[in-house]
Amino acid sequence: MFEVLIKDFRVEVRRRFEILASLSFVLISSLLIAQASLISKDIILPAFFIVIIFLAVFTSTTSFVREMDSKTIYGLKLLPIHPYKIFLEKSLFTFLLILFQGFLEMFFLAVFSSVSLFEHIPIFLIFSFYIATVSSFSSALVMYSEGRGFLIPMLIFVFTYPVLAPLLRLDTFTLILETLSVSLAMVSLSPYILED
Repeated sequence: MFEVLIKDFRVEVRRRFEILASLSFVLISSLLIAQASLISKDIILPAFFIVIIFLAVFTSTTSFVREMDSKTIYGLKLLPIHPYKIFLEKSLFTFLLILFQGFLEMFFLAVFSSVSLFEHIPIFLIFSFYIATVSSFSSALVMYSEGRGFLIPMLIFVFTYPVLAPLLRLDTFTLILETLSVSLAMVSLSPYILED
């Protein structure tokens, strides 16, 4: 049932350098945010969400771009799996990566700054799902482009802009509505992006 997801996890485990780089980013960003929080504790939550956006940019390369670089995208398209399912499994994989790294960031921030963000888990889960879908969609949208290194971060930041206000206000209901509407739109467009 989750063939693409399982394959992605197997590939990710083999790429130890990328895992180490992501974990290093999480650790270093936690230290920097904790250092900045000495001036004001109000900076921790917005800075945490900025780190999540950067994690989405990093993990976008593990989605369709990696399939394109390793020339496995054509084999993926030949599988008897509907493009919706391929897109959803790639989004789920990205979501799980962001969740793992985000919880690790929360833990490090609690250790280094003595501020717990664990009371914001519901909004973190919703935003992580949103940003994972945006990340996968951006990866699929520009996987054939030579300028994808520039385009993916730009697309992720543009798609993130509409949810910044409800995110920073901690407006869970509006964030859920934005997440559902954007996710449904991206899932419905995914077959057109994934076909040749």
